[in-house]
Amino acid sequence: MPRSFTVEPENLPDVVQGWLRAVGLADEETVEIVFTEREVLLRRPMSPHLREWAKTVSDTYDQAFRQIAGI
Repeated sequence: MPRSFTVEPENLPDVVQGWLRAVGLADEETVEIVFTEREVLLRRPMSPHLREWAKTVSDTYDQAFRQIAGI
């Protein structure tokens, strides 16, 4: 199950701040870091309402992808 938290970028290690610059998130006041079983995602924080909507969409996408990929 994914876990996430929001943190101010200046409180992150230099290497992570470099990742943020590379993906265009260096100027954000806060950044959401999401840990899944196999990846770490860096993104702008979403509102709780948008997050709930995105969860249903991504779940549908993940199910379709798994079916297509035979996972």
